[in-house]
Amino acid sequence: MKQTQLEEEFLDKQITTDASQIQNLDNKTDNTKDIDVSHFESKILSKREQILLVQNYFRNKFWKDLLKLMLSSLISTIAFDYFISITGRAGLFPAGIGAFARFLSILTFGNDVSKQSSFYFIYYFVINIPLFVFGYIKLGKKFCFTTILFILFQITFDQILQKIPFINPTDFHFIVNYKLLQQIGNSWNAGIWLFVFGVIGGSMLGLSYSIVYKMGSSTGGADFISIYVSKKKNKPIGAINRNVNLVILGVVITLNSIILPVNMINSDNIVNILKNLGLDNAFKTKDKNDVDIVNSILSYLFNKEGLIDVNGIINPDFAQKMGIKNGVVDTQASANNYLSIIEEIINNLKGQGDITNFDRDYAWQYLIEYAAKNGYGNVLPFSLVSKIKLGFILGPSLFASIGLVLSAAFTTNALYPKFKVRTYMIKTNNPKEINKTLLDNGYQNDIINWDVTNRINRNYLHRAVVMVAMTVLNWDEIEKQIFLADPNVKINILQTKAIKGIFDYDIKKNDERDFILKKITSDEQELEKIRQIALVKYNKEQKKGKKKKTTKITKKSCTKKTKKI
Repeated sequence: MKQTQLEEEFLDKQITTDASQIQNLDNKTDNTKDIDVSHFESKILSKREQILLVQNYFRNKFWKDLLKLMLSSLISTIAFDYFISITGRAGLFPAGIGAFARFLSILTFGNDVSKQSSFYFIYYFVINIPLFVFGYIKLGKKFCFTTILFILFQITFDQILQKIPFINPTDFHFIVNYKLLQQIGNSWNAGIWLFVFGVIGGSMLGLSYSIVYKMGSSTGGADFISIYVSKKKNKPIGAINRNVNLVILGVVITLNSIILPVNMINSDNIVNILKNLGLDNAFKTKDKNDVDIVNSILSYLFNKEGLIDVNGIINPDFAQKMGIKNGVVDTQASANNYLSIIEEIINNLKGQGDITNFDRDYAWQYLIEYAAKNGYGNVLPFSLVSKIKLGFILGPSLFASIGLVLSAAFTTNALYPKFKVRTYMIKTNNPKEINKTLLDNGYQNDIINWDVTNRINRNYLHRAVVMVAMTVLNWDEIEKQIFLADPNVKINILQTKAIKGIFDYDIKKNDERDFILKKITSDEQELEKIRQIALVKYNKEQKKGKKKKTTKITKKSCTKKTKKI
């Protein structure tokens, strides 16, 4: 009992001591005349600056950027709808993540080109959602926001184009009707036009990309990664896109060939495999229905309406090539007649027919070409199908798509030479003004100056040479101001292979930020608001600090009390 009473007396005494310590701390704080709130003021000023920059962007630049986004998205939509999607399942594939989006649209809508085109943009948007998060964190709000707008504009323009009469991608065709070309016998025609469409489509995409990149945005997909790497490594965005896209392209075309029906593959691939198989082996090789290849082809042709039998008459060209004596079919008993005609053809192909000098190899070549061009192939065995699909992977679709990627990369690098450096030798009578112009425009690298004697028409003139290395893109922005600084200036532009060492590829013009900062600092009312907010934040921080100290003192007191007890 006495021990408990002693503990209570000790605890009361300790609490009184703690309270007096806290009061002393309060008195010290209250007596402080100079309160330093500069840290809070700078934070608030920075936030206010950001808000005004955003407001200024939406007031002055946003609508220009919006028009650029609309133009670039329209160009890329036209390129896709009229030059890429129109080539069908065995045709062109776009670059990067777009290749996966096209593959998904093909997987969902096998033969409907119109829906493939529309859902491509929707799938592309969905695939980009995790990349939007990456872009928001690593590349900024504006970058991410304008990229989302670009993709949404693509979806909108596609829906509009699909519904316009006469000029929609189904009814209207640039240059040639590629779908019609595929149905014509000469497949080389379609293959050549596939490359033409790839180059045109790629160039249009490159133009679209360069417009977007110049305004500090992207087209989505692999661009998020490419632009991030480009900024970190100081490498051309077109070259990075090219390397990434080629890898993705190979993967997607391989996946597409796996799901692609054999009858949709270029007929030349099927003909080559069957020709290499040979007629004798064709009689020995079974299809998926356990029928030899020759019988399989003939059954397919005779059972497909309009290929062989046209109103009871066998196609004369087919009859002549196959050595058929009687080309008339009894329509009342056509099934039996077909069997007898097929048997006659097989005997001829085996060399057991009545026709002398019948060219078996020529007939076999004609038969497989006729069958392949009319959709035969889905019943072929796996061993032959795998060879056909391997030929397709290394065929026109892959190389035309590579042509598309390369032309897009070339156009992008040509129109957006972000990391193409040139050395500029500026001969001037006013070097100080030239130096000032360069610095005022945010140039951050070495400026080399020296005096020279220049000989013109037997006269010696004293001039100065200012030499700088700069990207072509940045020079285009500064060149006009250089000539304004000295109208008599002469500039030699030297090709620069590479720059070793530290080099800043960007010019940092903070005109807009400086204007905003000046506007804030010159407004006394605005500054007073910032001071008041800073003071409130300071007081809050002080209160938090006092609470923490009180908690610590109480904990220490309790610990001491426990030890003494």
